[in-house]
Amino acid sequence: MRSSVELRTFKLTNKVDISEEKLAGATITLSKGATTISQMQSDGSGDFVIDVPANGDYILTISYSGCNPKKFAISTMNVPEELAKDNYKPTFGIEGVIMAKAFPSINYSVLQQPLARIVYTPNGKKFDDEEGYTNQMLAELTKIREAENVLMNNFTSTNNTGDVALSKGDCPLAKASYEKAITIIPGERYPSEQLPKVGDCLKQKELAEKKAADEAKLAAEKLEAERLAKEKAIQEKLEADKLAKDKVAQEAANKAAQAEAEKAQKAKLAAEKAETERLAKEKAAQEKLETDKLAKDKIAQEAAAKATKAESEKAQKDKLAKEKLEADKIAKEASTKAAEKAAQSKVTKTKETPKEPVKEKTTAPAKETTGAIVPSSTSSSEPGSAGVGSGDAKYSIPQALGADKYKATIKRADELFKMKRYSEAKPMYEEALKQKPNDPAATNKLAEIEKLTIKK
Repeated sequence: MRSSVELRTFKLTNKVDISEEKLAGATITLSKGATTISQMQSDGSGDFVIDVPANGDYILTISYSGCNPKKFAISTMNVPEELAKDNYKPTFGIEGVIMAKAFPSINYSVLQQPLARIVYTPNGKKFDDEEGYTNQMLAELTKIREAENVLMNNFTSTNNTGDVALSKGDCPLAKASYEKAITIIPGERYPSEQLPKVGDCLKQKELAEKKAADEAKLAAEKLEAERLAKEKAIQEKLEADKLAKDKVAQEAANKAAQAEAEKAQKAKLAAEKAETERLAKEKAAQEKLETDKLAKDKIAQEAAAKATKAESEKAQKDKLAKEKLEADKIAKEASTKAAEKAAQSKVTKTKETPKEPVKEKTTAPAKETTGAIVPSSTSSSEPGSAGVGSGDAKYSIPQALGADKYKATIKRADELFKMKRYSEAKPMYEEALKQKPNDPAATNKLAEIEKLTIKK
């Protein structure tokens, strides 16, 4: 890669003067990504030549203090292998790189991109720039140059306005113009050099204006003194009249205020009396309502208690009657079964046992019973006997009766549970647990009743 670097300088007064010269000492940097491959400076004629390695994508950057840097993208990829073997060393030249200072308010962001992309082109077996991309960047550079021209023309025309105003003695306009020019392009020397001339002009004009102002001031002060004397006399008369009127008005206002205060006091006392009477009536009415409510609540509670008691007594009577019927029924069934079994046993024994000669024997007199029920020690082997003994039926009835009493208790408790009469079902399940400890059915139902009553 080879090219030359020039420095463009702008001298801005009330016109634009542009000069260009070869720039020695510009820095030329070749980098790949964040890595610097090589770096050099332009020679005394502003020229430089730099070697670009093969098979890589590189950025060539030209920079100089106070100037916008310029960049070029170079790709040495895609060179055919047969050319590389033939000691292929192409050269590409950039016509020239112009470095110039940056102006404020100009958008130079496009210069962060490469101004050209140089790649290998199979046609002609050479390196060349991508024409479309180059034209696009040249268009962007043209926009920057146009914006710079507008800025410089605005600056120089503002300075020219100041020069014309200064020549005509219009010092304020000249000052305003030069100060405006300084804000357009800060740091330019011309408007700062012209401002001292404006200062001299302003000073002479200020002296003339001061003399005229002093004379005008004296005349004005005399007129003002006469005006103030007249105004003071008029003001004193007005104040005297006002004081007299204010005194009369104050006396009338005091009387009216006193009357209004007395009226307000009377109204306040009347209102307080009426409020006291109203509160007393409300209190008496409230007390009567509360007394009546307490009486009604007492009657309602007594009625509810009676109804609950009657319902409980009725439920207890029904329970006892039902239990008695169940017990009688079970006793009757047990007695019938025992009798049938005894009769059947006697018939079987008669058929199977051979007749023996009748022997006389002395039978011991039967022991007198005491009325106690003794369970049979022999268990029935027949299915469905529910533990009833095979002896006299009257000894087995209490066992059957006890078993059916548990069933009757559980049945009654389940009926009350289904009717959601939990307060009555609870003691029934507790009674069932006394008859059959650790019974899971009764235990589970009691737990459900506990949860349901807690929710309520």
